[in-house]
Amino acid sequence: MSDVPLLDPPSQLAIDALPVHETSINQIDMNAVQEHIKGAIERERYEGASDPLDYLRSHNAVASVGEDDYLTLTGLLCFSRKPQEIFPHAVIDLKHYGGRKAGSNEVIHFEEEIGGTLFQQLNRLEHYLWENTHHRMILSPSSMQPVEQHEYPRAVIRELGVNMVAHRDYTIYTSTACVQLFRNRIEWISPADLPEELTIENILTEQWPHNPHIMRVLYEAGYIEAFGQGLDTVITELQQEEMVPPLFKDTSEAFIVTVYGRIHDAVYDGEGERIELSKNQRLMLTFIRTKGWVTPRNLRDIFPDRSERSIQRDLKVLLEHRLIAAHSASRGLKYAAYSRPI
Repeated sequence: MSDVPLLDPPSQLAIDALPVHETSINQIDMNAVQEHIKGAIERERYEGASDPLDYLRSHNAVASVGEDDYLTLTGLLCFSRKPQEIFPHAVIDLKHYGGRKAGSNEVIHFEEEIGGTLFQQLNRLEHYLWENTHHRMILSPSSMQPVEQHEYPRAVIRELGVNMVAHRDYTIYTSTACVQLFRNRIEWISPADLPEELTIENILTEQWPHNPHIMRVLYEAGYIEAFGQGLDTVITELQQEEMVPPLFKDTSEAFIVTVYGRIHDAVYDGEGERIELSKNQRLMLTFIRTKGWVTPRNLRDIFPDRSERSIQRDLKVLLEHRLIAAHSASRGLKYAAYSRPI
């Protein structure tokens, strides 16, 4: 734990229910609380007291220590007027690059310390990502009516933003949450690694909310569809859109979720003839195009439910149509997309 302004906690309390030094109820925006309660009732996600102070106490947003009332992390981040006066690191950095790598010569937009309440941060983040990714109209194969097609499903953008701010460890004050938008992908980076109980392998089956009270408030506000279903929703949305599954990475300093965008181009072979690929072949080609090159192990990781034989069969199709090329490298075989438009 780092030195952060939390009062000494009873061990059974979650971090987001701990009282915070130098805070008081006067810092709460009661109008915002009343609007939240009204919206939560209309969404049929809350049935409790309508009095703002009663609501805050019932949601562990306010805590009493002796004769004094303090805001908890939940109250501070969700309903206070200026959360960053106490927790300046509770912000999001947004970085937009024109290429596939983070380089100073590729910067399109760099916005440090998006602050305000968690609601304000999430709204700003979602708006920027939606406005700065690609959207187009296509004909629906079933109805032949025009429908919108997006580079990233909006539900995925929203869910991963919520996942990042709701599950991060706010006791780490040396790092901020960060979102990086590249030409081919978006990365959501949350400070600190996963709790000991969670791993990349069990993250979809084990539930370990770091900030359960913040999650509850976000659920009432409509930012979350169901508790513990955020990453499941992301995976389902990408599957329905026939897009590459998300990649999860746990380092000693951060948990990173990467989603590759939809490639809108039609698929043509090496002779310029348009070809039809199976769903799995199209996913594999999209993954190789967006990554630039991949190894056999990368393909096994991204398609864990497919057999080695099936993967090899699809690779053979892509190779035969000259959509990809195989290269021998010092560390083994690699597959790369042709550099020319295909």
